Amino acid sequence: MRGVANAASSHICAWMTNTPNQLKRRARRNSPTRNSRPRLPVRVTIDWDAIAEIDKQALAAQVGIGLAAGWLASWLVGGSGLIRYAVTGMIGSFLGAIFLERLGIDLGLRNELARRISTATLGAVLVILVARLVA
Repeated sequence: MRGVANAASSHICAWMTNTPNQLKRRARRNSPTRNSRPRLPVRVTIDWDAIAEIDKQALAAQVGIGLAAGWLASWLVGGSGLIRYAVTGMIGSFLGAIFLERLGIDLGLRNELARRISTATLGAVLVILVARLVA
């Protein structure tokens, strides 16, 4: 019983010796304000001028290539959904280009559009297979 009393009295003594700044910091940590929101670890800023200068036709072409590549990849390995086609195709075009360049593989296609779609399709197939392995 005596050990409990000593522990309680040492806790009270420690509380009484805290400086006002320490108490304020502890109070702020323990009681969030009404309008507080969780802080993000990274601050994201959007450069609206850069967005306005994006070539809209090139962006539309990339989305179209992504749709075609995503559809072909889902036809080869399965899957569905228009947005999923576009997302996997656009990620796949990026990863497919990196993958083929690192391995030094040239597809031998002379048509630019066919080469971009086939590269994106290979990348999209890789994205779908990796997603299935992870899930």
